[in-house]
Amino acid sequence: MVLARPPWTKCMFSHPTTALSYNSIRARMSNYDHRMKGSKPVAYFAESWYNKKGAMERVRYIVAPIMKYHRTARSILEVGCGMGDVLVNLPKRYSVSGLDYQEDFIKVAQKRMPKSKFYVHSMHNFRIDEKFDVIFSAFDAVNFLEDFSQWKSTFKAVSEHLYDNGLFIFDVYTPKMLTVTRRWLEKHRRTSLSGREFSMGYYFDRGLVKGNVLTWDSRVFEKLPSGLYQLNRYRFIERIYPVARMKSALSERFDILEANLREEGRVILFVCKKR
Repeated sequence: MVLARPPWTKCMFSHPTTALSYNSIRARMSNYDHRMKGSKPVAYFAESWYNKKGAMERVRYIVAPIMKYHRTARSILEVGCGMGDVLVNLPKRYSVSGLDYQEDFIKVAQKRMPKSKFYVHSMHNFRIDEKFDVIFSAFDAVNFLEDFSQWKSTFKAVSEHLYDNGLFIFDVYTPKMLTVTRRWLEKHRRTSLSGREFSMGYYFDRGLVKGNVLTWDSRVFEKLPSGLYQLNRYRFIERIYPVARMKSALSERFDILEANLREEGRVILFVCKKR
């Protein structure tokens, strides 16, 4: 099963990390059930992966530029909102909406925020009958678009749904993330998976680099009521481009107010204003 890698998995199970050995945990799973082949939707595990600390970090770097550049803003849309981890933690003075192409995520978000509006669309071609003061995207969601033409069409769609002087705030991986992951794989002989135990079982992931593509090989061993474990396996694909190319595409529609490197240069946060 190939899905977009949900941002909240990286928040809880960051890579690279000191983690449990994949083989050591497999050895502990003497009742591992090889018979079950189907993988459940990622959203099935979503609420068990919620990480308040990571969500609040994103809230802070979304709200800070709003207060600096657009203090009167009231309406906010998140594109690639997942299950709404950031939206649900935004100050109550804002009217918030969310958009994601995975309906399972939207159902979770709507349940958490029943008074908010949610839309099932891809960020690169959405059309809704509303405009906003601020549109943002967190947890490198833009990196999951299929190619750079979708980045450019996302910038266009965002611009069309912002009021004049509205803000577009988003973070993405830089090429340094590819370098760091490649070095980690070389150090660990390309066979190690990061692992963590969570309330429903065990989660592992491993980054694979080819050109500008970062693929996360992710596996969830779900503990069943019988004591057996079901393997759910996913591939999450991110595409990473030079910062100069991002800036050039953004500059066609926005003034770039800030472009701040974070996480030792692996991530860049853009704050842009619609022209």
